[in-house]
Amino acid sequence: MSSVVNTDLFGIPTLVGLKVKLDRPVDRDHPCCNNICVIGPGKGPHAGALNCADCGQHRRWISKPTAAWLEHVVTRFGAPTTPIIVRKSEEVPPAEPNPR
Repeated sequence: MSSVVNTDLFGIPTLVGLKVKLDRPVDRDHPCCNNICVIGPGKGPHAGALNCADCGQHRRWISKPTAAWLEHVVTRFGAPTTPIIVRKSEEVPPAEPNPR
C-alpha cells in the first residue's frame, strides 16, 4: 500500500478520488464497464458517491459508517495502490437473549 492519503484544501484526509471495485451479486449480474468506481463527494445523508471510473455513471452511495471505516483504514495504512473491493456484507442475526 501507498502512504499517500488524499486531503482536502485544509489538509483533512478525504476519500474523494479513491478507487473501489464493486463485487456484490448485483454487480456481477449487471456489471458496469469494469466495476471500478471512483469515490466522489456525498450529498445529503450520504458520505460519498461511487461513480464508474470508465463511463462516470452513478453506481451507489456510501454510507457514513462505511466511509468512517474506509477513512480509518486509509489513515492507518495509507491509500491503497489497488482498488478496495466492496462486497455485500452478510447480515448477522441478532443474538438470542440469555435465559435466566
